[in-house]
Amino acid sequence: MSKLKIAKEIIKNYNLKSNIIYTNNTNLGNYIADTDTIILCKKYHNSKEFLLSLLHEIKHAIDCKKLGKRGYVKKYNQASNLAINQGLNHYTNNKWEIKAERWAKNNFKKWEHLIK
Repeated sequence: MSKLKIAKEIIKNYNLKSNIIYTNNTNLGNYIADTDTIILCKKYHNSKEFLLSLLHEIKHAIDCKKLGKRGYVKKYNQASNLAINQGLNHYTNNKWEIKAERWAKNNFKKWEHLIK
């Protein structure tokens, strides 16, 4: 199954309508709340990295759907600012990033069969 088909199937399963874009960017993934778009890189080191990145971005989409775009962006930015004010990294110490990473790891087994 192609990565695009896997992504669409998982996104649909979580009742999301997020768009998917592939890029040559070196970031593993990104979520754009304003357009409900999940951006994935074209090349991953392995299938596990792809799936974990996809699930991580899906968690952001789920949170955005739950809180609304404005609410999600506001809370995400507040968490980034809090980290910065504590002398920490705005991304790696952002509670929304930490939650998304944990959620992706916890849900990996559910979807692992799609990449084997």
